[in-house]
Amino acid sequence: MEERTLNVDRPWTGRRIAVRVDEIERSDGHRTTREVVEHPGAVAMLAWDGERLAMVRQWRHATGGELLEIPAGTLDPDEPPLETARRELAEEVNLAAASWEAGPTFYTAPGFCDELMHLYLATGLSDASGEDAADADELLEPLWLTLDQALEAIDDGRIRDGKTIAGVEWLARRLRSRGA
Repeated sequence: MEERTLNVDRPWTGRRIAVRVDEIERSDGHRTTREVVEHPGAVAMLAWDGERLAMVRQWRHATGGELLEIPAGTLDPDEPPLETARRELAEEVNLAAASWEAGPTFYTAPGFCDELMHLYLATGLSDASGEDAADADELLEPLWLTLDQALEAIDDGRIRDGKTIAGVEWLARRLRSRGA
């Protein structure tokens, strides 16, 4: 089932992503092209105070609307994912965490994009004032939801973001398995 890449063309490169068009040959000999969005990878954080999750509401231009999400951000070049997570948690919701647990790592849209998302559980939360300034390109509204409220928001369609759904469901399953 493996595909062999015959030729690679990068017709466009932007500030955060690039578009690649690969000419490939399938194992059955059929030749075609694959369009790939190259992404440096990202992190998403479940900032959990034991009862509530820190969330953000923000406008997402690609969707044409506001989304309710867990805090997240794109890796800077050569930046380890945990370092990105610490920075983004401070930037997006003004929080620092004493404890970090790595959760699942997953592809966000493997049909056309190589973005790899690193999920973290952040606990032992405190105010991060003065640590990092918010990203000038983002306008975020921080808010808190209980786990039950977040699960209800998934069920009724108020949360439609894949990383948030995956993260909240992972946390709920993790807490249930530990009897919390």
